[in-house]
Amino acid sequence: MMKRRACATILLLMGGWVFWSGVGYAAGPIVIGSVEPFSPPGSIAQGSEAVAGIKLAVEMINEKGGLLGRKVEVKFEDSMGIPEKGRAATEKLIVKEKVSLIVGGNHSSVCMAMSEVAHSYKVPFVNVNCWADAIREKGYEEWFNTSVNNSRISVGGAEFVKSLGVKRVVALAENTDFGIGLARGFQKYLKTIAPEIQCKYTVLDREAKDFTPAILELKKDPPDVVVTIMDPPAGYIIINQLYEYGVAPTSKTLLLDLDALAELPDFWDNIKQAGKYLTGIALFHPSMKLTDLGKEVRKRHRQKTGREASRVVFQGFDAIWLAAKAVEKAGSLEPDAVIKAMREIKVEGTRGTISMNLEKGPFFQQWVEVPYSIIQFTEVQQPLAKAPIVFPPEQKTAELVRP
Repeated sequence: MMKRRACATILLLMGGWVFWSGVGYAAGPIVIGSVEPFSPPGSIAQGSEAVAGIKLAVEMINEKGGLLGRKVEVKFEDSMGIPEKGRAATEKLIVKEKVSLIVGGNHSSVCMAMSEVAHSYKVPFVNVNCWADAIREKGYEEWFNTSVNNSRISVGGAEFVKSLGVKRVVALAENTDFGIGLARGFQKYLKTIAPEIQCKYTVLDREAKDFTPAILELKKDPPDVVVTIMDPPAGYIIINQLYEYGVAPTSKTLLLDLDALAELPDFWDNIKQAGKYLTGIALFHPSMKLTDLGKEVRKRHRQKTGREASRVVFQGFDAIWLAAKAVEKAGSLEPDAVIKAMREIKVEGTRGTISMNLEKGPFFQQWVEVPYSIIQFTEVQQPLAKAPIVFPPEQKTAELVRP
């Protein structure tokens, strides 16, 4: 009899503990995972900028009471810019850390690997900074995109080159899904709108430290425009070497960067004289229009860092913000409910109203109207805020300057 009572007491206590634990878990934080490059050969600067935006979003969400009455936390993992590392990091966040959502991603090859994991576990994923069209073309319902994509950059770059009235263009692209995809898209679209312009691209190893052979080939017969499509550190190395060998930028050959390197906080730390007269795609410029939310993010970032926010900061913020609004709309962390909400809602982001295109193809579940401009540095160490916009015409603040 005593044994039965003891067992009953133990079971009652165990039941009470289980009940208490369940309540504690329900009141615990909502954990979101993020995979970014924090180590070489990944673009550490882009990873750091994404994290800054993500943390600002979490801060502002928690100030408003969190999500579903729970605090939001983010667990970060390092992809090192390597697909296998990104795949393993994504699986760790889902299986071990039990995250409800994932935001992040830099380097399209890494995102290609990560997308397979998110899809297999059916975990909603909001992409911060992977541009390759191939990621969107998979048509995975778990994958959403608030960053720009290759197709949009291809159009912008080709339209700018056409406006220059040049005859020959050579693109130097990294050997990744992002680099090759953007080079092909740029070439294809330029041929469509300006068939008279000769355009070819050369694929280079993004882990190389010396691009002399490719640059010397250009030096023999300089084109009118050299286009660089390479993430840091390779992007910085090749811009410096093009300058050192006298290939670009020169009075004969313009230099156009389509990787938005000019916005990164370490641009001038890595690029010296080579940056003067460089033209480049910019997905944020201080003179571009921001929403009230974007102005608040920009102000907070300045207060925390003492410098201007880059587009990757805004992209990191928007990714978390979209995910949070979808959870609020769904009233749940259940994947199907969150995915459905993400596909349906319109959210005011930092640079406009974000909504998802649902047509299959390169813009699937993509915010299509990501703003962009093409700027030109006219001085060494020139802040982005003082760099003139030279394209498109409706945003133009100055004429293009040749060396």
